[in-house]
Amino acid sequence: MEKEALYYQTPYVKEFDAEVLSCEASGDKYLVELSVHGFYPEGGGQEADKGTIGDAVLTDVQEKAVKDPESGEKLCDEKGNAIVRILHTVDRALETGKTYHCVIDWERRMRNSRNHSGEHIVSGLVHRHYGYNNVGFHMSDVMTIDFDGALTWEQLMEIEKEANAVVLENRPVRELWPDEAELQDIDYRSKKALSGDVRLVDLGGADLCACCGTHVMTTGEIGAIKILSVLGHKGGVRVELFCGTDALSDYAGKHEQLLELSHMLSVAPSEVKDAVKQTMDQSFQKDRRIAEINQKYYALKAEMMKDFTGVLVDVEEGMNNVELRKCCDYFMKNTKASVIGVFGQKDSVKVKGDTASEWNYVIGSETVDVRNMAKTFNAEVNGRGGGQKEMIQGSASCTEEELRRAMNEVFS
Repeated sequence: MEKEALYYQTPYVKEFDAEVLSCEASGDKYLVELSVHGFYPEGGGQEADKGTIGDAVLTDVQEKAVKDPESGEKLCDEKGNAIVRILHTVDRALETGKTYHCVIDWERRMRNSRNHSGEHIVSGLVHRHYGYNNVGFHMSDVMTIDFDGALTWEQLMEIEKEANAVVLENRPVRELWPDEAELQDIDYRSKKALSGDVRLVDLGGADLCACCGTHVMTTGEIGAIKILSVLGHKGGVRVELFCGTDALSDYAGKHEQLLELSHMLSVAPSEVKDAVKQTMDQSFQKDRRIAEINQKYYALKAEMMKDFTGVLVDVEEGMNNVELRKCCDYFMKNTKASVIGVFGQKDSVKVKGDTASEWNYVIGSETVDVRNMAKTFNAEVNGRGGGQKEMIQGSASCTEEELRRAMNEVFS
């Protein structure tokens, strides 16, 4: 940890000048060391800063431990801090010994700072109320926190409410660098035993945690904290959440969707849930009625073909895959056909002057292993599919005449 780094000492500095100490090629990129540490390197679950060094585009910053050339062990200073090189990945070579103007991608930095501070508040409150530890933390498109205990959605909503109260109170965020003796008397969160310089971040009394990441200066700068989901994970839970502009963008997008649904259903936004439930209930009743009618339809057709032997080909319109399967199964049980193929037409296209169709198919038999013939059948009808020995299903692209011919040639 570089205690004198700008992102610790003057965290809101957006631009600075630095001398290039070294520059080495790495594939089609270059790794640069600077005299001033102003770009935050990836670490502690937080992504690295991006920006520019002169005209060079900075895409990554990483710490690389310096090792003893003989033992291979990591080297530390007299305080126990690991000695590291901070390597900046840029898209072009920079001149060693020359000073360049550096600009931090501030929108990215503040997004990461808001997320990191929001994560601390949520983790601190969970630890305070339930005693659970944050055992995993990652920031990308969506921020995730892993806790080592179970949390319900209702519990997390209470945590969210309290976390946003901390945000609205705009409490100061403090940074502490206690010495070893002082550290012994401080109650703080930490995932591991610490040595060397230790940085504690106090989120307005909501959390006190050892941390190397960047943070806002007051809790109000976080803007908002929104928990998105919770899932069981490795004996505990994984929580997804947004902070700051991410939370506001998420709200704006979901509100727009709510308004669209409100318009589609011709109800007020507050009535969308009940309207959707009513629509689903109506759809369920309709599906049940269709299933009853289909069952009568299958029975009527099966009665007409009950004495049919050989390969039965049945072409249907408007049936989905589930209905095709039920129809085939009914014919298998209620006719004497050796093999039954039920086909549902999807759409028609012109191919070589003939009208070819896109089909879904289900082929079944109680006496013939249709799976063994699936490859041959698919080759004849430009199809794909497979299944069990009693029943296969798939799709085909051919004319109805080609389909009927293939059924009789392959399965007779």
